Parts: sequence; structure tokens; C-alpha cells
Amino acid sequence: MAIIYPRETPGRAFQSVDFKLLEIAVSNTLQNGAVQTMDLGDPLWTATFRTPVLLAQDRQTWQAWAMSLRRGRKFLAFDPEKEFPAAYRATVLNMTRAIGGAFDGSATLGAVTATTVQVLGLPALYQARAGDMLSFPWNGVRALHQVVEDAAANSSGIATLSVEPPVRLNPAPAASATVDLVKPACVMLLKPGTFSAPASYDPQPVSFEAVQAIV
Repeated sequence: MAIIYPRETPGRAFQSVDFKLLEIAVSNTLQNGAVQTMDLGDPLWTATFRTPVLLAQDRQTWQAWAMSLRRGRKFLAFDPEKEFPAAYRATVLNMTRAIGGAFDGSATLGAVTATTVQVLGLPALYQARAGDMLSFPWNGVRALHQVVEDAAANSSGIATLSVEPPVRLNPAPAASATVDLVKPACVMLLKPGTFSAPASYDPQPVSFEAVQAIV
């Protein structure tokens, strides 16, 4: 069976995941103490993954997965601490949309600006917490943003969320795209030389680093 890219990881049980935003910028401190900064490119999500100790047959599965990502092939990744909205955790999937119907953790993209994302189709009075994440299709990959201020949907299930990093507007996201609020993921590339799954008679962890792909 053909592999579909970007592909999922072989497992989701990680001992640790360090998901953070990499600023592509330089800074200079002036004599008066002021700091000048200049952006050299769009900020990108980076992550370091480490599994629990695994038996040889499980490490073999990860080794084959990493081999399949050679030549710039991509995979989907998310921050496991942000898999569910903080206010609800997994119970968010028991909620009902304000417009009717079960809420499955996805909503609809409304208007966007560089710093805000309007989300439609939420449960009435849905509570978004600072630190929650959301993702949506963008330019053939996926945009991933973090909510930076608490916000609430109105009685019609519409909320405007302040987010970082800035929303990429060129090209603009597709109107009415699906917004994932549960397991919000981005498309990533393995950083060359970081994948480690050492052969051993004893259980050993698998670890690797990755960076967001925006093309």
C-alpha cells in the first residue's frame, strides 16, 4: 500500500516533546541599551521528540518511519500537551455546536488578520484559553497558531482569537477552511542527523528533532 504524505508518526506516546517557535531574526544592542531586531524570515515551529524506552521491534518501526522521510518527505506533528483545549480537555468532544450537531473538535475559518483568527461553528459560549492551539490548511501545508489571550465564543458559536505567530496572508488562507482545535498539527521535516534509535539488547528511547515545513 502506498504511503500517504505527510504521514503520521508510528506512535503518540512520547516521554517528552519540546514544541517551540523559532524566530528567524537577528538583534543588535545599541549603546543606549535599546535593542534593534530584524526579521529574516517567517518564524517556524520546531520540536524535539523523545519516546519512552522501546524494545528492538518497536525501535525498528521508528527506524523504518524515519527512512521513509528521506529526501525531504514530510510528517504531521502536534504538541501532545495541547492536544485538547485547556478548558475542556477530552470532554470537548461531548459538546454540541451552537448551530446544531455534535462538535468533533473542528470548526470553520472566518475572517483573518495578521494577529487574529475568526472561528465559526463552535459550541455556544465556547471558552478558548491562552495557550490553546489551532491549525488550518495553508498553501499546501498547515498553519499552526497559539492563542495568546483568553476569549469566548458568542451564543452563535463565533469567536475571534488573538494568535501567534502572525497569520501568513500571502497567499491568504482558503475561505471556510477547516480549523482543528483538537490535535492541531503542522507539517514538519526531520532535521538531518538528529534521528537516534540505537541498536541495543536493552530497551532504548528513540529521539529526533523536526522543523515546520511551509512549502
